[in-house]
Amino acid sequence: MTTETARESANTRDKDTEQRGKKRPAWGWRVLGLLFGFVLTVGGAAAVVVNVVQGAQATGLAGERGTFTVAYCTDNNPSSKNSDYECDGGFVPRGGEAADRRSGTLENAGDYPDGRKLDVTENMVGSPGVFRETGVGAVLASLMWMCFGVIALAAGVYQSRKWLRSFR
Repeated sequence: MTTETARESANTRDKDTEQRGKKRPAWGWRVLGLLFGFVLTVGGAAAVVVNVVQGAQATGLAGERGTFTVAYCTDNNPSSKNSDYECDGGFVPRGGEAADRRSGTLENAGDYPDGRKLDVTENMVGSPGVFRETGVGAVLASLMWMCFGVIALAAGVYQSRKWLRSFR
């Protein structure tokens, strides 16, 4: 046996001994970590997809654009400091006439006065008759939530890979 072969054999034995000597987390913790990683991955991916669609709508690239006239607004969360307004009113598609008007709900709205006209798009995700505002603020909000989704997606992939390796 040559000295090089003897060194390689000794190094391999040392690595095997190190692997056997390492303590791994209990089986239940590994499964729990893997499940947590999977949930983070799925939740992050869903947040990215939903906010890409909503961002495209907020820019006006997707969905039917038009004008929404506010009839009234209500706060769905009056007991909290953070208000959650929804406004009901009428939607007229771009280039349409008053006869094309249909009623609907503007979600994630502010406390707008009656009769205010807003540029909106009809939601592609969710119920029909639900509209979202267009503009810079709506685009930035979608971008922010999409970034949170990317972070959750990356953390989920990391966690899943980490705990999946512990089963080897």
